[in-house]
Amino acid sequence: MKIIEKYMKKIISLAIIFELLIMGGYWFFEPELIKAASVSDPITVTQGVTQEITITGPGPVTMSATIPGVTGNPGAPRTGLATWNVKTTNATGFILKLKASAAPAMVLDGTYHFDDYSPAGAVPDYDWGQPAGGEAEFGFTVNADTIGDEVLAFRDAGAAPCGAGALNTDNQCWWNFTALDYTVINRATSTDSGGEDEVVKFQTESNAKFLKEGSYVATITATATEN
Repeated sequence: MKIIEKYMKKIISLAIIFELLIMGGYWFFEPELIKAASVSDPITVTQGVTQEITITGPGPVTMSATIPGVTGNPGAPRTGLATWNVKTTNATGFILKLKASAAPAMVLDGTYHFDDYSPAGAVPDYDWGQPAGGEAEFGFTVNADTIGDEVLAFRDAGAAPCGAGALNTDNQCWWNFTALDYTVINRATSTDSGGEDEVVKFQTESNAKFLKEGSYVATITATATEN
């Protein structure tokens, strides 16, 4: 009986060892079996992005100083500026147009106003021209963030006339607003993420025009459009 029990224990031990060997072999070879049976299915994920243009305008502009209503400010124009930031991803850039809400642009009421600036010719005046006696005028010029983006009318060669040259000299080339859109910037490429800061400078001057006391207002609209 003891001999049988001894042999039974050996058989059981051998069976256990054999089972462990089989299980070990399975776990060793199983990853290779899975790898051999795997398949791949790659896909692409696409997100479209459209071109866009934005414009961010300044707040209200107050001119640098008041103007006496009788004697005026001959030879000492008042100044102000507005900066419009334009951003676009359009590869061919944008145009920027300006217009006034009325003509003349700067008014107090139906009687009292500043005349729109009167250039001497068909292109902007290189230097601001003083109004004639008894007159008052309001005008503007443009400084592009990137030289060359301003339209030809606001370019110069460092001296008169405007409408020629490759410069965009600060505080030169003065023009008048109208109630119609007037293109001042024409950019041929997209902007970077910071956009382009397009500066419009204003001037007012009265050569002893009788102006009633009050706040004279011009509403100027800037419109940016993709090229």
